[in-house]
Order: sequence, then C-alpha cells, then structure tokens
Amino acid sequence: MHSLTVVNLLGATLPDRKLVKIALLAFYGINHHTSSRIMARLQFHDQLRVSELSEPQLNSLSALLSAPPSAIRPSTPLLPYYPSTAPSESTPTASTSSNRELIPRDPPSVAQDPISSLLLEEDLKRQMRANIAHHRQIGTLKGRQHAMGLPVRGQKNRTNGKTAKRLNRIERKFFSTSTTAGSRTTTTGSTGLMRELKGLWSSQGRSTAWRM
Repeated sequence: MHSLTVVNLLGATLPDRKLVKIALLAFYGINHHTSSRIMARLQFHDQLRVSELSEPQLNSLSALLSAPPSAIRPSTPLLPYYPSTAPSESTPTASTSSNRELIPRDPPSVAQDPISSLLLEEDLKRQMRANIAHHRQIGTLKGRQHAMGLPVRGQKNRTNGKTAKRLNRIERKFFSTSTTAGSRTTTTGSTGLMRELKGLWSSQGRSTAWRM
C-alpha cells in the first residue's frame, strides 16, 4: 500500500495524487473557473498532478497565490498570435499555423486581468465581513437579512431560513454572556442587536412593527 504524501503550499495541504486544478480548490476563493485560469496563466497542462510539479513550477504557483497583482504575466500567448497590422490574407491552414512561431506581445493591463484582482483566504474573508458590515450599517434589506440570519439572495425565508441561520449566523463578537445569581448564564447579544436595528430603522423612517 502506497503512503500518501502531501505538499504544503501557503498553509494549505495538497495531496500529491490529485490534479493541480483540483488541488487548488483547497484555497478559499478559488473555484473551478479560477483554477482553470491559474493553470492557463502558469502554462500547466490540464492533467498535471501535484506530485509532478517541479521546483520552478511550485515557486511560480506560490508566487502567484501569495501576491496575484505582482505575479509575472507571460508575454507569449498559448496560441499563435497574428498582429492586426499584417496584410489581409486567407486564414492559414493547420499545417502553416503549426509551423509559425509564437509572436511575443505585451500582456493585458492589470485592470483587464482577472487574476491580478484575485483575493484568497483571509483577504477575501476580510472583504466579505466588511461588505456585510457596510450593508448592516446603512440598513439595506441584505444587511437586515444578514443580521437576522435569513437568506440574502431572494430565497424564501421559511424554507431556506434553516440553512441560512446555520451559514449566515451573526458573528460571535456581537454576543455577550452575563452571570447572574446561582451561576446562571444568559445571552444578551441578539436582543441588543435587534434593539439597535429597530433604532436604526426608526431613524430612517422605516417600520418597526416587529416584536422582540
């Protein structure tokens, strides 16, 4: 029985038997589409496994994931590039196009490059928490749904509320416990948060007919 070895990359564990495009899904913020983009950017073939990565390939992958905006972008396309200034002629056949060399060209600008704006792990989580806090502060419907642990993308509150209350639950920092006589502990975070929301709605002229 072969022992399973792993590769540690930026704190994530990548099993060596997995394809690189599948192993990249271990990073928070990378889906199948983004993984395919990363594979194309680094010019890794589609069936490359983690165990087959060379040292330069690991270094380039680590550099891209650790700092996507500053990662080196290839100047040579994966397919033959024909400049628009070339004289108009019939489309070259497969035999002629395969014999032509790849013409270097300038990479796209950073603003047009989706990999350059890629956020992963804690950076993405921090941005998500900031967006949720912003919606809750300005009193939007999405912010109110987040505060009450309800779905935020238009789903039904009754049927989808059970899943949303598990995934969209309020951050623990909003909860506080107080010990009363007889070592009895009570939770006061949700009640205080609802009072805060009702005060925010009343200041904005919104209806506060909900009961605590």
